[in-house]
Amino acid sequence: MNNILKYTILLGAAAGLMTSCIKEEFPTDVVTTDQIGSSSAGMEAAVNSTNAWLTQFNGALSSHGDFGYPGICMGLDALTADVACGPDFGYDAEFLRWRAVSTVSADGNAPYFVWKYFYSLNNLANAVLASIDLENPTEIQKTYAGQALVYRAMAYLYMARVFEYKGTETGAFEGLTVPIVTETTTELEAQNNPRVPHAEMYKFIIEDNLLKAIDLLDGYQREAKNLVDQSVAYGMLSRAYLYDGKWAEAEKAARKAIDLSGCRPMTEAEWMNPTTGFNSIDNPAWMWGIIITSDDRVVTSGVCNFISFMSPEATYGYVSAGGYKSVKQIDVNLYASIPDTDWRKHSWLDPDRSKYNYQSAALSQAAINSLPDYAPLKFRPAGGDGKNYKVGSAADFPIMRVEEMYLIEAEAAGMQDVARGQQLLVSFVKTHRDPSFVSRATTSAQLQDEVYHQAQIELWGEGHIMFYNKRLNKPQIRGYKGTNHFDGSRYNSPNGTACWTTLPIPTLELNSNSALAAAQNPNPQTLRGTEWIDE
Repeated sequence: MNNILKYTILLGAAAGLMTSCIKEEFPTDVVTTDQIGSSSAGMEAAVNSTNAWLTQFNGALSSHGDFGYPGICMGLDALTADVACGPDFGYDAEFLRWRAVSTVSADGNAPYFVWKYFYSLNNLANAVLASIDLENPTEIQKTYAGQALVYRAMAYLYMARVFEYKGTETGAFEGLTVPIVTETTTELEAQNNPRVPHAEMYKFIIEDNLLKAIDLLDGYQREAKNLVDQSVAYGMLSRAYLYDGKWAEAEKAARKAIDLSGCRPMTEAEWMNPTTGFNSIDNPAWMWGIIITSDDRVVTSGVCNFISFMSPEATYGYVSAGGYKSVKQIDVNLYASIPDTDWRKHSWLDPDRSKYNYQSAALSQAAINSLPDYAPLKFRPAGGDGKNYKVGSAADFPIMRVEEMYLIEAEAAGMQDVARGQQLLVSFVKTHRDPSFVSRATTSAQLQDEVYHQAQIELWGEGHIMFYNKRLNKPQIRGYKGTNHFDGSRYNSPNGTACWTTLPIPTLELNSNSALAAAQNPNPQTLRGTEWIDE
C-alpha cells in the first residue's frame, strides 16, 4: 500500500482544468499537495482529477475490462446470478472469468482491480484533503473538502462491502473489512496497517466522512451532475446506513437525498427511448453520473467501454463479436418472476418477440429478432448509434439514481414499521412501474424481500445487486434446468451468501503490509459451492 501514500496528484493544463468541471479528463502533469493548496484553481483541478478517475482507462489493470467505475460495476454484477451470460466465453473473457470464479483468487485480476482502483480513488481524495486546513477551511475549500470526503467514503464503502467477511466465514475474521488510509497516515503506518472491523469502518465512513461532507456542502450548487453535491452525500449516507442496519437513519438520509436532488423516477418512454435510454447525464432520474465524451480514452480505445461490453446494439463492440455468444442476459428465473404488467420487463428480449414492439435506432426488427433471448435493450449507445464507436460509446453512466433512494426509503421504513414501508413501496411501484403491483408482505422480512426483488429489476446491470445479496444473505442459483448461465459458471450457493462474493486481499498487498496475513483471506475457488451438471 506504500504507493497509496505518496501525495502527488496528476493534473492537466491550467486552462483546460478551469473549464473541465463538467467533463471527466484525467490529466498528465504531476504536482504536490502543497501546490494543490496554494490556489483555488489547484484544488478545483485536484477535485476534477478525482472525478476523472471514475472513467480512467487502464488505471488499475492493463486490461480491456478496466474502463474505470463502470468496469468495476460489470465485474461485481458478474459475481451474481442476476446477470447471465451464455453459451460460452466467446469474446468476453474479461468478465466471464469473474462468473467462472477463475479470477477471484488472491493472485487474480478481480480483487486486484477492486483493491487498486478504490485505494487509488482514496489516494486522490486524500491528496485534496491534505492540502486543506480542515479545522478552518475557507468557503471554497469547504466545497472541495466536502466533495473529497464523499469520494473517500465511496471508496471505503465499496471496499468494505466487497472484502468484508460476511456470511462466508466464521471465527476471528468475521466482520473484518480493509485497512484505513487517511491523509495523515504515514508510510511506516501503512506498512503495518490491519483490517478494521465492521463497526470501526462504518463509523469512519459515516461520521468521519459523510456527515462532515454534508455540513461542508451545505448551500453548494454544482454546475453539472457529474459533480458531488449535498444530495449525493445524503445518497451515499443512505447506502452506508442501509448496509449497517441503521434503519431510521437510512430512511431519513434517503428522503433527504430525494428531496434535495430535484430528481424524479424515469417514465416508461424515457427508459425505453432508443436514442437516450440510460446513456445521458441529462436523465431526470440520475442524481450522479459519469460524463463520457468522444475524446475520452475509453471511447477512442474502440471497444474498451461499458457500451461495447453491455449493449447488443453496439455492432462494433465486444458483445456482438463472435455472434453474440457472450451477450449479457437477465437470468431466466429472474425474468420469469417479473409480472407482464411491469413495463420494465421490456428491457430484455422475451423469447416471444411478439409480446412487445421492441424499438432500436441501431438494429432492424429482423436483427432484434436474431439476438439471443433475454438480451438487454436497457443501455443504449449514445444517440442510438450502434455503428460508429466514436459516437455510440460516448454514453454516460449512472452512479446514483433517485429510484434507488425510493427503494432504500421503503426498506428502511418497513424494517421499523411494515405498514409504513409497504405504503412507500406500493406507492413507488404502482405509480412509476407496475400499476397492478400488490404487496403481500405481512412482516418486515417479507417486505424486505419485496424491495429486494424490485431492486433486482430496477438496478439490473448497474453494479448494485451483489451488495443486496451479501447484505441479505441471499442464495445464488445459477445451475438449474433451463438455465441461461454458461456451463463454466453454474455454481450455486443454496444456503445463503455466495462465498465468491467476498474477495480475497491481493497477494501484492499481503506482501507489503505486515499486519495482513494470507490466513485472513477466503479462497473462493475452493469454497465456490455446488456445480450443476446438465443431465
